[in-house]
This record gives sequence, C-alpha cells and structure tokens, in this order.
Amino acid sequence: MSSRLLIWGYGRVGSAIIQGCLRNWNAFEDSTRGFDQLVVVSTKARNASLPEDVLWLNSDEVLSNPNSYLHPGDVLLLTVSDAQIQAIAKPCDFPGLALVHCSGATPKIQTESAESMVFYPLQTFAVDTQMDWKQIPVFIESNDDHSRSVLQSLAALLGVVQLHTIPFAERENLHMAAVFANNFTTAMAGIAHDIVIERGLDSAWIQPILTQTAQNLGANNPWDKLTGPAKRGDESTQKKHLSLLSANPQLQALYTIMSGYIQHRSKNDKDAPSMP
Repeated sequence: MSSRLLIWGYGRVGSAIIQGCLRNWNAFEDSTRGFDQLVVVSTKARNASLPEDVLWLNSDEVLSNPNSYLHPGDVLLLTVSDAQIQAIAKPCDFPGLALVHCSGATPKIQTESAESMVFYPLQTFAVDTQMDWKQIPVFIESNDDHSRSVLQSLAALLGVVQLHTIPFAERENLHMAAVFANNFTTAMAGIAHDIVIERGLDSAWIQPILTQTAQNLGANNPWDKLTGPAKRGDESTQKKHLSLLSANPQLQALYTIMSGYIQHRSKNDKDAPSMP
C-alpha cells in the first residue's frame, strides 16, 4: 500500500516539517523512506518555492469531500491549532488513514476507524528559520507497532535523533514547562523592549543583556544564574521600580508577583516548589 505524508497546515510548524522532509527526501530510497509523496493541505495559496512534485490541496475542499482526496495509507499530520484538531479529524476518521497531531496540550484523538498518533516536537518555530531536527526532542504516542513504525519513519525522514515515547500526562506537563520557558520568557523580553521604547531610550542598549540571558537559560539549572534585587532581597530598589511603574498597574502587579516568587524560591533554594 502506498503512503502519502499530508502536512495539514502550512504555518510555522507545518512549513518547518515539510522543509525538513524535503532536505532529506532524496537521501532515502523509495523502499526505505516510508512515504511516496509529500502533500500540503492548506487554505493558503501554494508556496512557489516548493518543488513541483509536492502536491498542494485546499483544506476546505478536502474537508467538504474527504473521500475524493484522501487515500488508504495516507498519514495526515495535523500542524494546526488545538481548537482545529478535532474539527479536522472527525470527517477524516475512516479506515486506512492515520491521524497524527503535533500538540503538546491535546490528548490523542479518539477515533472510530482511523489510526490515532501524536508527534510533538518540543521547540519554538520561527518563520524562514531552518530547524536542526537533530537538536529537537520529539515525543510520540501510538497504539501499536504499526503506528509506532509510521512515527519512526517520519522521525527518520526529518533527521530526529531524540525520539521519546511518553503518555499524555507527561506530555502536557512538558508543554506547560515550555510555555514558561519560551512564551513567558519572550513576553518578558517584550516588556523590557516596551519600557525602553516608552522612555525614549535606544532599544539596542538592552540587546546584550538579552543575549547573555538567553545563554544563561541553557544552563543545567537556570536558578544558579539568577541575579537582581529580588534575589538579593533589595527592597529599596524594588520599591523604586514599582514607583517607576505607577502608570501601569498591570506591570506593577507582574513585578510584585515575580519578585515575590523569586524571593520565596531563593529562601527555599534546596528544594524546588512542589507541583501537584
């Protein structure tokens, strides 16, 4: 049975996956690659940079009549928002298909006929940035040996070397940790940028400390790299900062919460806060 790999969605994750597949496509013989063809399913117009042999389908048309577009053996990799996963999976739930989502926060899809799997890369994806899949840990969930072999074929095509099988209970905790590590950290850098710009200062002046901070985040224990007034218990400086933020109650509250947590964590440095 032939097997096509359909990348459903061409946002940051979808484009990174298909570009990774294309880089390694010709390194495999047809019999060992695991997939016969790459297909993109999207509402967007076709990306002109893709090779001609990559098929491009309109996702609205596929959903309106999936039997006309999907074939037995197809692997549908859903690189869409969590809210869209079930809406796509439901009309595509028929025998011979594999439904794979890439979410860290969504359980494995409950299907009646199609195979259901998870392929979750723990990474943040940027537009027009070539990802090194050898450095990205990927967490999978499958039902049996066949579905696991499908995920292993995808991992091999991308060049993934850190492939881990874990249940949803562990995956959702990893996803939550990633939100703190990436989303909240990036938001903090954004706040710093806003403050500098609002005060009429040069945004380039804040870049060196952001660069060093990013390097510190790669430490085995980032808490060992922490400095600043909350870490030192410098209440005088903290009060000055809160005064400077008097026109922005939200940032005052955020500053107070973060400083309080840092002080609490620093006083109990030997044992990390317990998570229920």
